[in-house]
Amino acid sequence: MLFVGGLSFAIALAFVLVSALGPTGSAGKEPFANLHGGLPRGLEPYSHQLQGTRGGALGNGTFEWNAETPDPAATVLAFYDQTIDRAIWDVSAVGRQSMSFTYRPNPSVRGGVRTVDIGRSTFIAVWVTDLQLPPGFPAAFPGGPRARPLGQPGSDADGYVLRWDIDGNLDSARFVEDFAEVLNDAGWDVFALTTTGPTPGLMCRSRSTPGLTCTVTTSYELDRTNSRGAVYSANGKFVATVRLDRVAGR
Repeated sequence: MLFVGGLSFAIALAFVLVSALGPTGSAGKEPFANLHGGLPRGLEPYSHQLQGTRGGALGNGTFEWNAETPDPAATVLAFYDQTIDRAIWDVSAVGRQSMSFTYRPNPSVRGGVRTVDIGRSTFIAVWVTDLQLPPGFPAAFPGGPRARPLGQPGSDADGYVLRWDIDGNLDSARFVEDFAEVLNDAGWDVFALTTTGPTPGLMCRSRSTPGLTCTVTTSYELDRTNSRGAVYSANGKFVATVRLDRVAGR
């Protein structure tokens, strides 16, 4: 885990950000809707938590709920593996630190449970996001931490290209480090990883289908739409470009 700016700050930021938001906007429709203000249908709040939030919409088609527990990651993941409603969610992987699942009525909606060891307790993030994936996109490829779709996905004879807004993470290096863990738990070997410099990224290969590979590159993109003629604008966001190659031998 890459500790940028202090993990305690990241945990505090997550609690403040999520607790301040309610289930509004696109979180008011399936699978994000929950009349009691809790998690989406088929997902339960962790039963043994020290502190938690009521969840909320972090953006269009995105929901995240956080909590902290004295239990280890294995106990947390076992709880969700046993309690998730498999009539609603299709569990694609359960690993050492995370689990991944898809929404059965719409596989473009991906979700997961991430755990982070913070010493005497474990931080939990349960999330669901409509990644607006193209038809045929492999179900075994998980969504990234706090990743939101940017524009329309691309596809060609070789594979798919996605662009994600990853600005909900502390920075692009943290996103790449965390996503590498999620990929590893989901059955992908990360054989190249860069977390330094201006463009952190990774490369991965499916364990079950070795011909299926991915490349993730990140950058910071300035927003010049509201610069009003300024030469330099500090406004921008971290962006990840995900290339998934579906042709054997590439």
